[in-house]
Amino acid sequence: MLKIKETNHKLTKYWIRVPIAKRKGGLWLPIKPHQPIDFNCEFCESKILKKGDDFFIYIVVKKEVEIKQKYSSILTIDLGEKVIATVLLDGKPIFYGKEIRGIRRHYAWLRKRLGEKKLLKEIKRIGDKEKRAVNQKLHEISKGIVSLAYQHDSLILLGDLKGIRKSSKGKRMNRIVSNMPYYKLVKYIEYKAGWEGIKTIKFVEKHTSHICSRCGSEGKRVNQGLFKCPNCRYQVNADYNGVKNILNRFLEYISKDGAAVNQSITLKGEAK
Repeated sequence: MLKIKETNHKLTKYWIRVPIAKRKGGLWLPIKPHQPIDFNCEFCESKILKKGDDFFIYIVVKKEVEIKQKYSSILTIDLGEKVIATVLLDGKPIFYGKEIRGIRRHYAWLRKRLGEKKLLKEIKRIGDKEKRAVNQKLHEISKGIVSLAYQHDSLILLGDLKGIRKSSKGKRMNRIVSNMPYYKLVKYIEYKAGWEGIKTIKFVEKHTSHICSRCGSEGKRVNQGLFKCPNCRYQVNADYNGVKNILNRFLEYISKDGAAVNQSITLKGEAK
């Protein structure tokens, strides 16, 4: 039977008992979960896997959660290339995940060098290391975002990935969308938010990168980091402009739907 305990051991906080044939009481092993373990939940099936030189244990847990329907604010997230997530809360932007692009570039360079030497086993090995490094960052980012939403009693508004896919043009943009782990980040945010009883809503973000968030005119993303509006002369960080547009569209949507936007937000359903 699976058993996990919390200790004050210097090596690690959490330990798991693994059943071993011909060993009474099994074997206690140290584990390092990507988030604190909630002992109020029910532990279900588990699986131990070996990846490279490392072992991983996957544990399914069950917990009843009531999703809140009223919030004091909205935390808006725009998914992008330069930073994987730009968060807008109370008018202030927070940028997450600049390191992921650097990790991708580093391992792409390594693969190229190893490919030239035809070291195929090494290419596979570093590919596994890259996945683990990116995955760890995604857990850190999603945890930080959900903690922020929890602290500010915020609904989480996500730019819909369908908007990114449909607006992507050309080989370069398609490669960026395919390589960046958007879907995994969204899933992490959704399940971590759900664990805390926070609702997430996906809202279309198509064309939000080319519209001025100040006057609504067609503007231009001069480069990956700068947006300029020829109409009102507004110049601003391009990711900040995009996330403001997502929020503006959502507020317009719920305003037309009859919801009060200057009070606690009551949600009727997902916006598509």
